[in-house]
Amino acid sequence: MENKLNIEYYALLAERIRERDTDAFTEFYYATYNDLYRYAYYFLKDAHQAQDALHEIYILIWRSISTLKENRLFYPWVRQIAYHVCCDFQRKSNTMANHETPVNEDTEFLLNLTDQNDCFQEIWDKDFQERLERYLSELPSQVRQAFLLRYDNNLKLDEIADFLNVSLSTVKRAINKARKYLQKKFASS
Repeated sequence: MENKLNIEYYALLAERIRERDTDAFTEFYYATYNDLYRYAYYFLKDAHQAQDALHEIYILIWRSISTLKENRLFYPWVRQIAYHVCCDFQRKSNTMANHETPVNEDTEFLLNLTDQNDCFQEIWDKDFQERLERYLSELPSQVRQAFLLRYDNNLKLDEIADFLNVSLSTVKRAINKARKYLQKKFASS
């Protein structure tokens, strides 16, 4: 399925899921798994936590589909659930003491370079991605969310406003603030 948001498709799935159609839920799962996993992984920065969060997200969707007010808002509603579940997971992980040995990502990364044609591009991409993630984490939560929903998830401005439950002008200001901040950070580094 295309990465592009298809409101009618999700609205039809929502209607069928409300009727407890497990085939529709399975179809929804396969249609959204990659996108929601990327979102959870980016948010939590841990593959195991992202998997656990996804499990929780899909359970909540199945259990609370009856609270969805309008089928056309199904996907933004799902994204809101994902956001809240990821916030909960992040909060829980921050309060727990982490006694695991840190993974040496550099070693793992270098081991993966041997079979790649353009390892320098891979290094550039990884460095850029790490800096982008660091700079985004410095932004206020709502600004970061608006930016990610726009550029990482390809949502329209009005969809972002619905998702975040804010005005369209607030979304525009948040995205502009994030873009200016990122331009300034990348220009100085």
